[in-house]
Amino acid sequence: MANLTKRMVEGLQALDRAYDVRDAALRGFLIRVEPGGTKSFFLDYRFAGKRSRFRLGIYPNLSVDGARTVAQAIAGDVARGIDPQARRKAERIKAARDKVSTLKAFLDARYEPWAKTHLKSAKFQLARIRSDFADHLDSKLSSLNTFAIERIRHDWKKAGMKPRSINRDIQRLQSVLSRAVQWGVLEEHPLKGFKPMKADKTGRVRFLTAAEEVALRAALEGRETKLKQARIRFNTWRIARGKAPLPERPEDLVDHLRPLVILALNTGLRRGELLGLRWGSVNMPAKLLTVTAATAKSGHTRRVPLNAEALAVLTAWHERQGRPGDDKFVFGDSEGERMSRIDTAWRSLVATAGLKDFRLHDCRHHFASKLVQAGVDLYTVKELLGHSEIAMTERYAHLAPDNLASAVAKVSGL
Repeated sequence: MANLTKRMVEGLQALDRAYDVRDAALRGFLIRVEPGGTKSFFLDYRFAGKRSRFRLGIYPNLSVDGARTVAQAIAGDVARGIDPQARRKAERIKAARDKVSTLKAFLDARYEPWAKTHLKSAKFQLARIRSDFADHLDSKLSSLNTFAIERIRHDWKKAGMKPRSINRDIQRLQSVLSRAVQWGVLEEHPLKGFKPMKADKTGRVRFLTAAEEVALRAALEGRETKLKQARIRFNTWRIARGKAPLPERPEDLVDHLRPLVILALNTGLRRGELLGLRWGSVNMPAKLLTVTAATAKSGHTRRVPLNAEALAVLTAWHERQGRPGDDKFVFGDSEGERMSRIDTAWRSLVATAGLKDFRLHDCRHHFASKLVQAGVDLYTVKELLGHSEIAMTERYAHLAPDNLASAVAKVSGL
């Protein structure tokens, strides 16, 4: 056995199997020749009673003298109680962490791919995080600590944001940071122990008065009349110019909006559940609608009975669409794909109806409110709405005044 030199290493030939050539002067220092001709420098060493092999580099990218110098340094580390394998692993972990150390980098490289696979509302959630924390996208994840977020929360509150909205926006960030901890990007959650603001647990419950419901229904019918008249005027214009007219609008259910709103008012389905509903989930003979786990916010399948109005509008809409197959969306777009937005049509509708601060989601509140006011117990309302906890349904309890009044009457001394 001799010392490894440039001439010796260059003279080593590949064989049918890999073999090692060891250096005579430096214990553990060797070069390994692979059958394909690759020559790699290694250092064999023993640490904590365990034999290990540390790769130094490939020849000729790393010279013999350079490899010897590196091997001597590593041998010195081992003598001082430093495991080079553990150190290299730690360096790689740090390098990987550094690549996604900022909020923007982590969102782009790690969180967004995961969210698109696991979150139904991924696009919305990511947009809100990037918008809400736009001034902090270049901040280190570890710097988004209690002190920093407390300052953000203070500014939001000063700007007039409500506690529930502030809590919800910060919870999105907390979820991102929790994933960073889970995936080893952060060692500890920087918002550990951060408490949400105190907020009214009842939350926003906006439902229609009797007059508002009449106005909304009238606006739906008036919209369809206007759309039919607009098509007639447009076809008159086309015919006058020698162009073929477009198909006339049907007499009823001109487009998706009226059946969608009527169904929302009578079933309490969420927006995503409405837009994700397929005809295969509508059992008209049984007067039953199934919200599948894939579209339900809770991730659990539930069944909602169809009352007379809901059944009638779905039956008419099914006929209007030419009796599509079970795999088709009930409210698909012009290409038959899942609709993504109905905001423009909805805003125009509520403006025509003269409704203030009424969202599509409030049709769900309206459905629940009517149930409670009709004397339906909260547990049944919970099941129909698909709430995971009864506490979410209790926000409607105050809408049952007769029940509250009867309870108070029991303690009367008169």
